[in-house]
Amino acid sequence: MKKSILVRAALSAVATVLTVAVSIAMAPSSVVLSGNAALGQMAHSDTSYVAAITGMNFVSMLGGNPNWILLVVLLLIWGSLLFKKTP
Repeated sequence: MKKSILVRAALSAVATVLTVAVSIAMAPSSVVLSGNAALGQMAHSDTSYVAAITGMNFVSMLGGNPNWILLVVLLLIWGSLLFKKTP
């Protein structure tokens, strides 16, 4: 099935808007989770420090996932134009 440029552009716009919506929805929970993890650094043990750093890095990684998912979706939408098979 061939898709027109307008259909691809509309699908790209929808994917981008959904990515922004997911990022906005994740932002408040990311702040709370990072804050709780940062508070764990104040305890007097190396274990709590390592757990806090790991938690903050994990929350930071989650924040970038919608962007990677958008990239994959855009490649799926536009991929057939980018990677045309020549006869």
